[in-house]
Amino acid sequence: MSTPLFDRPRLIAAAAALALAAAAAPFASAQQQQAAAAGGTGTGTDAGPRRPIMQLLDQTAFGKTLEQYGIDIHGHIEGGYTYNFQNPASGQNAFRVFDFLADRAVLDQIDLTVERRIDWRANKWDVGGVMEWVYGSDASLIHANGIFDWYDGPRNPENQFDPTQFYIDIAVPVLGGARVRLGKFVNLVGYESINPTVDFIGFYSRSFVFASGYPFTHFGGLFTFDATKDLTITAGITRGDEQGFEDNNGAVSFIGSVNWQINKRMALYVANSTGPEQPDNSSDYRTTWDATFYWQPTDRCRFLANGYFVWDGAGAADGGSGYLWAVAALGSYEMCKEATFKVRGEYYRDQDGLRLPPGTSLYEFTVGLDVVPFAGDRWLRNIMIRPDFRFDFSDSDVFNGDDHQYTFGIDAIIKL
Repeated sequence: MSTPLFDRPRLIAAAAALALAAAAAPFASAQQQQAAAAGGTGTGTDAGPRRPIMQLLDQTAFGKTLEQYGIDIHGHIEGGYTYNFQNPASGQNAFRVFDFLADRAVLDQIDLTVERRIDWRANKWDVGGVMEWVYGSDASLIHANGIFDWYDGPRNPENQFDPTQFYIDIAVPVLGGARVRLGKFVNLVGYESINPTVDFIGFYSRSFVFASGYPFTHFGGLFTFDATKDLTITAGITRGDEQGFEDNNGAVSFIGSVNWQINKRMALYVANSTGPEQPDNSSDYRTTWDATFYWQPTDRCRFLANGYFVWDGAGAADGGSGYLWAVAALGSYEMCKEATFKVRGEYYRDQDGLRLPPGTSLYEFTVGLDVVPFAGDRWLRNIMIRPDFRFDFSDSDVFNGDDHQYTFGIDAIIKL
């Protein structure tokens, strides 16, 4: 889909996807969870206390029926505000995605998810799935081709609906236990997610890569199994980046990743998507590689390092082939149950103009907090506030005519 940030084509090409994808580590990334790495449903609720909706339903006969059939209902509400110290005349924060409106409060997401998880490692037949709806300003930027993309444009109207995920999971008794997933699901590539409640280390302000690099969703099928007890593989075929019920070039794409659980504290996640992604062009391929190393040395401390590379056979500014790449490092420390300190640094280089003017380099440094003011309360512990200060720099005057951009952003999340 197209955003006003990088002028990405709204209907990105359909594509081919086969790859290896990930077993969810105890501290697995949001994308691993969302992309159907092992056992996870993609909703980020595989661990932790029961959410408020189900706690309330548990007191009713309907809740007991849901429990009997293994059905879980949950969601979240997110709203935020971003202040740009440069006061840009455009009213936009350059090279941002969900927080691209400057000096504006927005309703980011109201999410409602119904799911039935399956234990595909049990090596027996079972059926489950997910239906996830999102309403808000973020939904306007994540529509897939042919699925709720009939609005007048991104954020016109500002708040829109989007069926972010809808898929069926089938547990198959082969290879010691495997899973087939069919439908629309979030992208496998990357360490950030649409859902703000599931990131390993998450900020209200997403990275440059999230805003300009990997797609948000795919429509197709995935096959997941454990190659060893520490290595999970997923192979999939999709219609391509951001393609849904319609396809802009009729081709398929390969997509997937490998997750290696090195030990209880470390994991390595490598993802790839490959296929033709230009409209009406099934010959020129785009390939994306993403590698993320996760390390949690203590229960309170987390680190993440990421490398990202894209090569596009017809995506450069001159219509030819080109590439871009990025690296990022993140860290967090839980100071107490009520507050976690976070930092992120990122370098983004668009060598050939796939998203930016050719040769542009972007740098960003972000510091933030996760604040849970009522961490000890059964109900109010589901409220989180995330302020962050972000400093963006470039070697060109690409930030609304400046070579820098400073912002303060804050969002509030209520888990449902």
